Amino acid sequence: MNQEKAPLVEGLLKHVNTEYSTFHVPGHQGGRNIDHLLRELLKDPFKIDLTELPNLDNLYEPRGIIYESQRLAAEIFGARETFFMVNGTTGGLLTMINTVCLPGDKIIIPRQSHQGVFGAIITSGAVPVYVSSPGKRVQEQKINNISLKGIEEALDNNPDAKALLLNNPTYFGFCSDLCGIRELTAKKGVFLLVDEAHGGHLSFHDSFPRGAAQAGADMWVQSTHKTLGSLTQSSMLHLGTEEIDRARLVNMARIFQTTSPSYILLASLDAARRKLALEGGGLMESLYRLAEKAREKVSDLGFSLLPLKKGELSLDITKMALFTHGFEESGRDIASMLQEKCRVQVELSAEDHILIYFTLGHREKDLEYLIESLGRIREKLNPKKIWPEEGGEEDYLFPLPPALLSPREAVNQPGERVPMAEAEGRISAETVSLFPPGIPLLVPGELITRELLDRLSKGERQAFPTQIKVIKKE
Repeated sequence: MNQEKAPLVEGLLKHVNTEYSTFHVPGHQGGRNIDHLLRELLKDPFKIDLTELPNLDNLYEPRGIIYESQRLAAEIFGARETFFMVNGTTGGLLTMINTVCLPGDKIIIPRQSHQGVFGAIITSGAVPVYVSSPGKRVQEQKINNISLKGIEEALDNNPDAKALLLNNPTYFGFCSDLCGIRELTAKKGVFLLVDEAHGGHLSFHDSFPRGAAQAGADMWVQSTHKTLGSLTQSSMLHLGTEEIDRARLVNMARIFQTTSPSYILLASLDAARRKLALEGGGLMESLYRLAEKAREKVSDLGFSLLPLKKGELSLDITKMALFTHGFEESGRDIASMLQEKCRVQVELSAEDHILIYFTLGHREKDLEYLIESLGRIREKLNPKKIWPEEGGEEDYLFPLPPALLSPREAVNQPGERVPMAEAEGRISAETVSLFPPGIPLLVPGELITRELLDRLSKGERQAFPTQIKVIKKE
């Protein structure tokens, strides 16, 4: 092998030098709209790549500049206390769930939760109880969020549940009635935890759906880097009530974060908070108006969009899914055309849609170029003469496989890899997910059924494994 090569460095340089127009995370969009103090600090990043020196405080025993910075963040985000996270929101999810759940405790979660949630269930030993979004199809499940009725039923059927964790918003932007859900959990004495990875901005403008802080959640975690301009892998974990065991929370944060936290990431969190405090109102107003204008112009091009309201669900319009049902070309085809012909990168593409994100780093001229590019691509698309029915038979959800062991028990059992086609009747020791959007078809501890295998055999467009790890037979 040629040791003179640096494939990762060279690949990044090539990507950056291509100068794409980006409509994906992170929210700073290449450094636009970041606080001027952070811009000054990052002129020479090697000089601030530091360790815990006497005058620089300690993330896990903060008494100085980190302590003060976290207190300022708690004030603006409406929390009792805020903790800076340098292992991303995944680290925050692991910390939250392990704080409130012990082995055997029930936690109610959406089946389409982030993989970090399942990691936390495995490490804590909690037992998941699934609540699904309204709808019988995969398409509906990946778009919708959880209903009040679904939460109420899950709480009634599991009076011993310790916690409820929800997404706010989903990847596609739908938010549940979080305030109504909070009323239900408060009556039942159940902790409300919120994965607000894509919703750090929600509490800063009245036109957005309500955020976790406004609903009074017990704890919530936000990917500050996704929407608010800090650097990738930096997040914030917010403590909302005094009902949480703070000492355990601090201990879990130590366990699930590195012992060498990056001061560059920490500084970017502080700077993102400062930018919001000084300019947040104007920035959020501009962001909302930009997204509003984008919806209007994209609709004129013939793409279908999600509604602003869907029953009790509310849409965060900074997430714009363009559905491509009316064209012969798939969402993946359109995303490739945008990338190759217009140098436009989107957040996600799939068979029937592309997903575009607007953040604080976007400007009016970015929207103009996006609309111009979509218009150019639209001229090359072929309209469908006959629209297909909504999904085929394989788009229907099937009943969840029986859970014979908890996820933690399953991953800690001796296992073996077998061909997927020969796995019927075995107990899974790993997760198999449907991407996009990441809905688990199978979770560790669940029985591999013929129905599941039949579904996988039809998923030629999905990157399903040909082998799977199962619990070894005695």
